[in-house]
Amino acid sequence: MLARMSGDEFVLFIPELSDSISQAAWDAQAVAEKVGEIVATPIFQDGHEIILTASIGISLVTDSNVTAEHVLQYADTAMYEAKRKGRNSIAFFDPCITEKAQRQIGMNTRLRKALDNHEFALYVQPQICVQSGEMLGGEVLLRWMSSEKVTNMPSEFIPVLESSGLIVDVGRWVIRTACEYVRTFLDKGIWQDHMRLSINISPRQFRDPQLLEIVQHSMSSYNIDPKYLNFEVTENLVIDDVDEAIEKMEAIKSLGAMFSIDDFGIGYSSMIYLKRLPFDQLKIDREFIRNIHRDPESRGVVEAIMAVSKQYGLKVTAEGVEDREALTILKELGCHSYQGAHFSMPVPCDHFTKLLAA
Repeated sequence: MLARMSGDEFVLFIPELSDSISQAAWDAQAVAEKVGEIVATPIFQDGHEIILTASIGISLVTDSNVTAEHVLQYADTAMYEAKRKGRNSIAFFDPCITEKAQRQIGMNTRLRKALDNHEFALYVQPQICVQSGEMLGGEVLLRWMSSEKVTNMPSEFIPVLESSGLIVDVGRWVIRTACEYVRTFLDKGIWQDHMRLSINISPRQFRDPQLLEIVQHSMSSYNIDPKYLNFEVTENLVIDDVDEAIEKMEAIKSLGAMFSIDDFGIGYSSMIYLKRLPFDQLKIDREFIRNIHRDPESRGVVEAIMAVSKQYGLKVTAEGVEDREALTILKELGCHSYQGAHFSMPVPCDHFTKLLAA
């Protein structure tokens, strides 16, 4: 049985393979390889050759007491492991990570209730002008205070939101709440015309066909100028389908909002994407900033990124600035803005409001 689960995700269910677990694994591997070959068959459309790849996760069921939900979760976990290994590959669900999968399933269940229970919050990390030290706005960051009064790390729950598809609903809430924040700041008279509030858009959320409508409706509901919003996407997201990414970004930019490419330098960067994609800003990943004053290689990478950004007319924001030495070097290199512990960690909205007022 072949089923389409969502977006670009499919499930192939094979009732019987073999009584031997090892033979069943071999058979499943063979089926997966054949599926991969079929998917990779070139498609010719309007004179263009299109090649697809498949990341395949396999879950072998040996216990009749295991629920269908668990089997799908195991296969999903294996699929993301295949993606992590570099895509276009096959991965089996490893029983050794059963505990991790169980935690994810439990977290998935709790996350489904979290939005209704108002357990999510948006913190804001200020973004500062490198040269003048004035505040240029901030980046909203999702936080989750579970019903057990435990603050969960974003690195733990955001991948679960993404893999389960819940990120779409949560992402819509983030956009609406960010617009509400800007409206509040404007009403208090503490939001200046040059300021921007940055919002992260996840890969699954970016593929949401209603994304443009959500953005339009949120800005209209709170009567804010689109120029106050800056949407951040990762480079890996946009290169999956460059043409579609350009079309969606241009539609949102036509409203008056801006786009930044986030975590630049750690993915599959190609300078041609910077030329084609309608970005306004580039954010250098914290890994290169943390040791910029101690590691010549990190400084060299930052210098190269600064040169390329200047070539394409992009403003640059440095993430993870923790000390004055790093800030001094960024000032020498002509970096536009920064965020990090040197000025402020992400803070609740009321604290950020006080920073703006000051």
